[in-house]
Amino acid sequence: MGSRAAGSPDAGRPASARRAAAAGTLALTVLLSGCSVLQIRTEDKSAGPVRIGVEETAGPEPTGKPTEAGIPEGMTKTSVTFGSSCPVELTFAIGDDWRDSTGSTEQFHVFNHGEDTTRGDTILVNCTDEYGDSAQEVVDQKRRYNFSEQDSQVLAEQTGSLAAGEFWSYQGELGPTEILAINNEPTYAFGVQTGYKINGRLVNLSIEMRTPKTNTEVAEDFKKMLPTVTIDGEKVPSPSFH
Repeated sequence: MGSRAAGSPDAGRPASARRAAAAGTLALTVLLSGCSVLQIRTEDKSAGPVRIGVEETAGPEPTGKPTEAGIPEGMTKTSVTFGSSCPVELTFAIGDDWRDSTGSTEQFHVFNHGEDTTRGDTILVNCTDEYGDSAQEVVDQKRRYNFSEQDSQVLAEQTGSLAAGEFWSYQGELGPTEILAINNEPTYAFGVQTGYKINGRLVNLSIEMRTPKTNTEVAEDFKKMLPTVTIDGEKVPSPSFH
């Protein structure tokens, strides 16, 4: 061991004390060198002792593009417009296996499910002129007309106001004698009917989803799709499904 200068404070200390101090210094050095691994932050406050705090290591950044808010997994948002005579946009979520039918027109859109159109799964979106006295009257007429037979029933529904009209959203079952039943068979029906005002005109803007009662899987998809309906960016409330 090398010699120390006469003025050193350790000069008069026993060798054992000097070795203990050196060991303590080494231990502190190892502890502090580990701070970079444990992400330990040291603070040197002149008014008090050194404090050591442990910080959590940040996790990895999320990867992949998140699903658009409110759109069920496996579906995408589709937009339907109706030309200059009905300048409004209706959007809703739909699965990739649905397609806009070649029978669609500017104001009447038909979506079919899969390749087999005989299955009867259908979504209708349209905008038509109305000549009633009020938006509420349009909605009331649709409520009476859509489930008019005794073997039909509304299972859940909600009514209310929109920025430019009134709405009725529903879940129901059409009996075989109902004019809107598919192939004269019991049919699940979901949809939104509105009385809507556009540039001073009164129109019926609607989306109707129907599937034979045997197609329970499609009915479950309709329960996911109906709550995504918006009209000119305004969400249309859906009923509490049964």
